[in-house]
Amino acid sequence: MNGSKLDRLEWAVGLINVKPNDRILEIGCGYGRAVSLVCEKLITGMITAIDRSSKMANAAKDANVQNIIAGRAEILHADLLSSDLPEAAFDKVFLFNINVFWMDPVAELNAIRRLLEPGGIFYLFHQPPPGHKAEEFAEKFKENLGKNRFDIKDIQFGNFASSDAVCITSQPHLQ
Repeated sequence: MNGSKLDRLEWAVGLINVKPNDRILEIGCGYGRAVSLVCEKLITGMITAIDRSSKMANAAKDANVQNIIAGRAEILHADLLSSDLPEAAFDKVFLFNINVFWMDPVAELNAIRRLLEPGGIFYLFHQPPPGHKAEEFAEKFKENLGKNRFDIKDIQFGNFASSDAVCITSQPHLQ
């Protein structure tokens, strides 16, 4: 296991501030490392994790068999835009390094708005490739969130061996 990757995920899960009864969605769960970290903090809550790659979803399931059996995790092979996840089902939604969010994320942010309960929080994490500054990506993320009616609540930076990362915490405007 790559130590620097786990460190960034520990940082991310720490910023999410998981509560024992949270209902959390992870978009793009990869191998399921963040799912495992979140489940350590859940008692009656649950994390649903999706990945559009069947290989990654299966790897995450394999890594989290006990969490799935215990009812703390559900891992689905699904794409955010075509998933049939229930409306207002999550207190928190997070993702790490999903590139569409710094390009043109209108449909994706509308889907997140639909999935978050009123007052729910969206955590957008990004670690640019070495040689790129997290601050530059943060500005583009802030712009995209703002023009799609998300209020920025906090921006934090983490420093890791390969490169810095950013977390932008936001909430949809309440209508």
